[in-house]
Amino acid sequence: LQFRKKTRTFKKRKEVKEDSKTYELAKHAEASLGSGNLREAVKCPPDEDLNEWLAYNVIDFFNQANMLYDSVTSFCTKQNCPVMNAGPKYEYHWADGVDIKKPIQCCAPEYVDYLMTW
Repeated sequence: LQFRKKTRTFKKRKEVKEDSKTYELAKHAEASLGSGNLREAVKCPPDEDLNEWLAYNVIDFFNQANMLYDSVTSFCTKQNCPVMNAGPKYEYHWADGVDIKKPIQCCAPEYVDYLMTW
């Protein structure tokens, strides 16, 4: 799969300098996550640029999802996950509106590959 090949270059985060904007955003995000209040955890910190806050969190979410998927790849193969679903009632079909206009059924690894490279 195309996505799986790309994850070979997935690397541990570089150390972030303590006086950098990224460090401050990461510190705020980590401190607020355990608060029990999701609204507060995702709120842009005062005096921070909303676009920087969103960019930081989108990248962090992508990296977290990538690590989660990487941990289940040996268990979820084309053979034992032939359909991307959410239990017996819901099945996901892929369409990106450009290359694949009509939704297609695909196995879970292919669906994740489409999603992560979209």
